[in-house]
Amino acid sequence: MIEQQKRECDGCTECCKGWLWGQAHGKKFWSGRPCHYMGEKGCTIYNDRPQDPCVSFKCGWLDDPENFPAWMKPNLVKIIAHKQVTKNGIQYYRITECGQKIDASVLNYLILHALQNSINIVVQVDGGWTNYGTQQFLADVG
Repeated sequence: MIEQQKRECDGCTECCKGWLWGQAHGKKFWSGRPCHYMGEKGCTIYNDRPQDPCVSFKCGWLDDPENFPAWMKPNLVKIIAHKQVTKNGIQYYRITECGQKIDASVLNYLILHALQNSINIVVQVDGGWTNYGTQQFLADVG
């Protein structure tokens, strides 16, 4: 088994640009409104960033290289994948568009990979959401 090198953000700040929503030290961010603390080179309060949502956020590209290959780095493909759990404890990835409609080749990869590997995903396409995955997952989120 080949040991993979730990991935780093290395200039990617898609999670801070307002495609996700949250609050950092009382300053809210949401779709179209970036985090108040995002600077030219990334987070300006990195060492003092809040646990939730910043420290606890798990980028799928960083944490799961088996499902998100190197070419799917968020700032390159303009999507963010992050793991979530349904009310009944079923894990899935929520795939959020980052300022543009998801590219067809990226969408194709995500759907085929998810279906072939029994991975549950919820994908944003042009602002709308579609679920793919196991029957149990689809019933849970349906």
